[in-house]
Parts: sequence; structure tokens; C-alpha cells
Amino acid sequence: MTSPPVLIENRAKSVLKSGDPIIVFNVFESLRPSVVKIASQLGFDMLLVETEHMQHNPETLTSFLVMARDNGLSPIVTIPTATRAGVARLLDAGALGFCLCHAETSEQVDDIARWMKYPPLGERALAHGPNADYRIDDAAQYCAQANEATMLILKIESRLGIENAGAMISNDAVDAIVFGPGDLASDMGMHGDWERPEVIGAMEGVIEQALAKKIPIEAAVGPRDRAEYESQRTRGIQIFGPARVTEYDHLRAGAKAAIAPFVDSSRCD
Repeated sequence: MTSPPVLIENRAKSVLKSGDPIIVFNVFESLRPSVVKIASQLGFDMLLVETEHMQHNPETLTSFLVMARDNGLSPIVTIPTATRAGVARLLDAGALGFCLCHAETSEQVDDIARWMKYPPLGERALAHGPNADYRIDDAAQYCAQANEATMLILKIESRLGIENAGAMISNDAVDAIVFGPGDLASDMGMHGDWERPEVIGAMEGVIEQALAKKIPIEAAVGPRDRAEYESQRTRGIQIFGPARVTEYDHLRAGAKAAIAPFVDSSRCD
């Protein structure tokens, strides 16, 4: 018996389901072919495309999402809020899922999960644009594969999100969890001091719940070297970045290293 052809897939989600780790590249404004190509060449698995703090031209965003998929990367869009129309448009433009910022309630999760999935799992309407490579020859097969491919990541970054983490991850549509430690620290009255024990402890509580349910999650503090990476992998951590670092930071670090031999160190801040 032959397997049905693959009409849509999410490689990063498949890797996580197998128990292996993924490496994430966070993109704010550089929706360029160079970013896709370099991220793919270096071995990244997922592109997190920021829309909480950035505005993108819809045509440019669609092209970027299609490019990512065509180069073996999983494009996930970070969104501050979810509406049925907004979810539908981004998925139909080629997004393979969402990272829901400020995830705080089970109602939020229930809504976005319902809007992301085709019937009978949800209420998503069928289209055959970038999401389906502009053709659907077998609608039933496509919808089933798309339901499996779409990915929901919760970004927990508030005290309410910490408190309601257990209820939110009880929804089977939740595929992974990441943190917004900066906003969490601010919400806890510790602006800019996200490595305080209280903040780390809050994230650790969620990590333990996620690991118990075998939900992929990132560490409270990312690994600084290979030994820490191996230790976190042994613990069960699967999402690595630097997902909290943007292309701005990569450019600054590279440019700083490049200019360092030629200028006074005080100018390299």
C-alpha cells in the first residue's frame, strides 16, 4: 500500500514530535531572501516572524512565508492577539502556525485552535493560495495534512499566563511553549531584571508542567555553551534559539567583531 503524497508539512513540528530539538531564528523586519537562504544553509529549523512589534507589507510577508517553506524552513508568525479573520489570512498566506504572545487564558487557546483547524477539528475555511501551493486536487487529504501541519506555540510572559499555564496546555492543539522573560519580569515589577530568582522560578514551574505532559518547551535561560546545551537536552528541553535574539542582534554582533581590530574598544559598544 502506497502512502498518500505529502501536500503540506511542517518539518519543525515533525522534529519536535519525534523528541528531537529545533533551532529557531527570530526575524523582526528583514523579510529578505538572504535571511531565508542563510538560515536554511546554517541549519535552522524555524523562522519566527514578528508581528507584535512590527508592521509588514502583506505582499512582502506572503513572499517571505512562501520562500521559507520552499527552503525547508517552518515559518511561524508571532501575533499579539488572535481573530478568526487574522488567523485565516496569515495561514492562507503561507504561515504554518502561530506563536501567541501574552497567552494567558484557556479561552484564548481554544479560540485560536478552533480558527487554525479545518473541520471537523475547527472552523477554518478552505482556500487554495500560497497555503496549498496554489492548488488543491484532494481537499480531504489536504485538510487532514494541514490540520496536522499547523502549529500553535504559546508565549507565556505574564503572571496570569504563569497561573493559567496548566489550563492552557490541557488543549491538545498546543504544540510548544516559549517565554517572554522581559515582559514577565516587568509584570512582576522587575523591569529589565529577568534573571531574578523569582522570574526564573515562575518559568521553571511552567517548564515542569510542560515536560510532564511531553510538550516541547524552551529553557528559562538558554544555554551559553555546548555543555549547558547537552544538559538541557538531557532534561528534555527541545526549543533552542537564540529565539529571543533578533536579526538586529546578529548584525550588531557580526559588525562589532568585524570592526573591532580597527577602532578603539570604547567605540564598539
